[in-house]
Amino acid sequence: MAPRSKRRAVAADGAGELPEDERAFQKVVRVVNIREQSTVTMRRKLEQAGFGEAAVEAALERARDAWLIDDRRYAEALVRATLASGKGLRSAERELEGLGIALEEVEAFQDHEQDGGPSEVERAMAVLSRKRFTAKNKREAAYRTLVGKGYASDAASTAARLWAEGG
Repeated sequence: MAPRSKRRAVAADGAGELPEDERAFQKVVRVVNIREQSTVTMRRKLEQAGFGEAAVEAALERARDAWLIDDRRYAEALVRATLASGKGLRSAERELEGLGIALEEVEAFQDHEQDGGPSEVERAMAVLSRKRFTAKNKREAAYRTLVGKGYASDAASTAARLWAEGG
């Protein structure tokens, strides 16, 4: 079998290469079968692959019609994965803003809030309890760690202060 970069999508009847919009749609199918994608991310991937604007839009519209791409479903998966991994919600919130979705509108976030799940500060404290710091200023190191993991600066600051005070 030829390397991936050398293969060409060929029509089923062997009549030649598939139209660009069909090749773009096939790429969408391959990518979303690996991982849930947002419209914005999938558009970027198609453009980086060299597909023209018309082919990208046609492929995305077809993918949305077939429920292969759904930004609401993507938002749910993103928030659930972020909460499960112990990361902060700030990075997920920024990504959702790019999709025009408020974090508060996402059912997974609402469920977390209603179930009395740990607050952002509590989750940040849990991250710090598993970490060992060797820096001179442990509070600053803790703060940098949390911000790097996607926690909002106010939650990271509070958690780093509480952790440094031994709480």
